[in-house]
Amino acid sequence: TKNKAVVSTQSGHYGRGLLKMKVLFCIVTLIVSTAQGSGFNRVLQFPREVSLENYVMLQPDFNDIQEELTICGWVQFYRTEGGRYWFSYATGGGDNQILFGNQVNQQHFLGNPMPTDYYTKPLTTFTWYHTCFSWNTGSQYEELYLNGDKVSERISAANSKLPTGGTLVLGQEQDTPGGGFALNQAFGGEIYGLQVFKRKLSGAEVEDMYKAGICNYPTPSEGVVIDWEDFLDAQRYGKVEEISAGCSKWEILRNFVGQEITPELISYFEALL
Repeated sequence: TKNKAVVSTQSGHYGRGLLKMKVLFCIVTLIVSTAQGSGFNRVLQFPREVSLENYVMLQPDFNDIQEELTICGWVQFYRTEGGRYWFSYATGGGDNQILFGNQVNQQHFLGNPMPTDYYTKPLTTFTWYHTCFSWNTGSQYEELYLNGDKVSERISAANSKLPTGGTLVLGQEQDTPGGGFALNQAFGGEIYGLQVFKRKLSGAEVEDMYKAGICNYPTPSEGVVIDWEDFLDAQRYGKVEEISAGCSKWEILRNFVGQEITPELISYFEALL
């Protein structure tokens, strides 16, 4: 009978089992090296005592997402009074091109707020939320998801496009590109695993991301325009720091226990490097 190598958390038998363990060792090595050299378990923390000095700034190339995009990540708030904005993309033509805050009606796209017709619950402090926003100009649908559930939607104007050449800031709300911050809008909390995709993810894909949990390593995707590592490498100001998400690198192995070791599985791990 032909033996198949299988990912297992138990020791294999000697002899033929030795080969299985060697293959497993190689895969675990790939996983561990990936976790150490990636954004896995690395959280951006913005102090609870808010300041206009605490933010992260990027000059993103958004040419690939002018007509279709998804933005997903994990966020928790240390304070929720008023409007606390954690993601802001502004251009010379408008300061609220993309704006995410601590309430549904504080999420803006192309200058317009998302409606709160069927979600009015306030977000609580010190709680991780998985949030996703998706849109494409073909369907005109803007959709906002919270913890895998759609909580708001609206129709954008026909033939809308996201302006390029803007400034992306984490931790502050911009009134002008790269500035115009207000203390009562500054963010205090944590952000993790933020990604910008150049396609509109389906509701099922968003739900799967949430159910996989905060410690799940994101699947490599050619559709990612800005990965979490890009945010970690961006210019930080003030007292924004990296802290641990509390995830073990062994969490990456969890989804592969019991799977047959195939060329496709090995290729997956190699793609993570």
